[in-house]
Parts: sequence; structure tokens; C-alpha cells
Amino acid sequence: MFGARKETYTLHFHLYDKIVHLNSMSPRSPRILAPLGVSFNQALGAIANEQKPLSLSIPSKPFVKWVGGKRSIMDELMARIPKEYYGYYEPFIGGGALFFSLQPENAHLSDVNLHLILAYRAVRDDVEGLIGHLKVHEAKHNKTYFLKARKRISTASDPVEIASLFIYLNKTCFNGLYRVNKSGEFNVPLGDYKDPSIVDEVTLRADVTALNGTEIHQRAFSQVKIEKGAFYYLDPPYHETYDGYNGSGFGVDKHIELAEFCKKIDKAGGKFMLSNSDTDLVQTLYKGYTIEQINASRSVSCKANQRGKEAELLIRNYADPSPRSPIRNEGE
Repeated sequence: MFGARKETYTLHFHLYDKIVHLNSMSPRSPRILAPLGVSFNQALGAIANEQKPLSLSIPSKPFVKWVGGKRSIMDELMARIPKEYYGYYEPFIGGGALFFSLQPENAHLSDVNLHLILAYRAVRDDVEGLIGHLKVHEAKHNKTYFLKARKRISTASDPVEIASLFIYLNKTCFNGLYRVNKSGEFNVPLGDYKDPSIVDEVTLRADVTALNGTEIHQRAFSQVKIEKGAFYYLDPPYHETYDGYNGSGFGVDKHIELAEFCKKIDKAGGKFMLSNSDTDLVQTLYKGYTIEQINASRSVSCKANQRGKEAELLIRNYADPSPRSPIRNEGE
């Protein structure tokens, strides 16, 4: 069984021995130090580092903002991860909040969004080159540069340059939205940010560890391999919400196709957990599986009325204990 790989990017870790002062009641009394049992250089190092924190670890986390990100419901998701699985698949990777929290072994990440996939690959394979490009964008950032970057991302040929343009636009565009027109051109306007965080070196370097050894592909969910014993987390564009991520949309036909894909996973002996809107269509498509309603916070959305708390569904085909009873469990 492949478990979660709980690695973090550690900045430093210092341990020091306590120095015992004797006969210090009088300010004129000499200080006598109890033996430390270490060398002189080790003692000097302990004294120099005495005021530093014992540890400071930076966990992996999403390096882009993403509509429908899952950080607000991470506890709900983690509580429902199956106890055993032999491979992790996430066909709608988006910001990757669950992946970065879980850090599973034998992970397969994919999405139809080529720019997003190139960003993940750049973080995994050339994070320093990516950071270098982002620093250039940060230094040149203004409205004129932003508008030029929107056009460049469709014409650039270097994968790392494209990845850096994608992250730059994500950090500076309106509400972190990714939207393209029918021609595949990025068309989100500039956001109203006084000082956008374009280069997050600490997070990018921390994410290298999580992505090391991970397979990353551009592909539709229907092209993802189905394996017995594997775990699939599916976070598609939600039914009856914004779905213009790649210019082709994700309509009712795609939701029906996704439900059939989940049935294939179930039949093959795999495990899936799916997030989606609480609508009649979704409830009907997944009748017979465990369906639970949870409340999620939406801080990134293309529409103001879609931000805030809203009910959504978590759907599973396995019966591991969950923190609450399902609101529906029909057909079992």
C-alpha cells in the first residue's frame, strides 16, 4: 500500500543544551558553568543558536489560486481518504490542495489545461529557472506588461516561460480566474491588487518535494487509466457553475460522461471520491453511492454571488468511516 508521504521543506533545526549558572546570587560572584559534555565548538554553536526557533518547517501548498479550491474543506476531505489504496489519481488537478496536503506516493496528476500542466512540470523539473522568470515578471509588472503577457502565453514556445507567464497572470489577473475564449486566448482583465505576490520562492521550492516522482500529464479525465485498488479524487467544474476553463466548457454531457467514468472505477475495484454541486442532476447521476452534504467557502470565483459559504456534495463508492452520516445512501 502506498501511504501519504509527509515530507516538508525544513529551513533549520537547532537543539541546544541548557547552561546552568551557579553562585549567581551576587553580581560580583564568578559564574561557574556545569559540564555540558560537548566540545568547545559545539558549546559555542549552542550559545550562538540559543535564541533561534527550534524548528521552522514550510509545508507544501498550492502555488496558484484556483476557482473551487479545496483548502476550506481540507479537513472534510482528509477525514474521508480511504485507509488503503495502491496509487493516487487526480484528473482535475487545479490548485492541487488535497494532493499537497496528502502527498501520496505513486501519484498521477492530470488536467486538460496545458498551461496549468506546464506549470506543475516546471515546479517539479526546473523550479530555479521558473523563479528566475517570475522575478523578471515581478520587476516589469504593470498594466501594459500584463496585457502583453496575456498575448505572449499563447505564442511562447519555451515550457518554463509559458509556465511562468501562467503563474504571473494567475497572481495578477482579476480574482485569480483562468478563462480563455474560443480561440484559446487568455482574456481575464487585470486585477485590482496594490502589491500582488508574484514570486513565492518558499512555496515553490517546498512543492518540489511533493511533486518529485509524480507523473504529470495533460489529458481529459476519460483518458486516465483505471486501476484496481487505486484511489481517484475527482474535482470537476461544478454543475451549474462557471465552466469556461478551456474554451470548450463542461456541460451536462460531460457530467454524464464523468458519472460513467466513476462507474467504471467502481466496477474495476478502484475507489473514488468526487466533489460537485448539490443539484438534482448530480444526485441522480450518483444515486446508489454514499452522498454527503458539506459547506464550503468560496473565496475565488468569477462572480461575487458565488463567493461565501455554499453547500456542495462529496460522493464516494467506499464505506470507510466518515465524520457524519450521509444525507443519502440510496440503493445500498
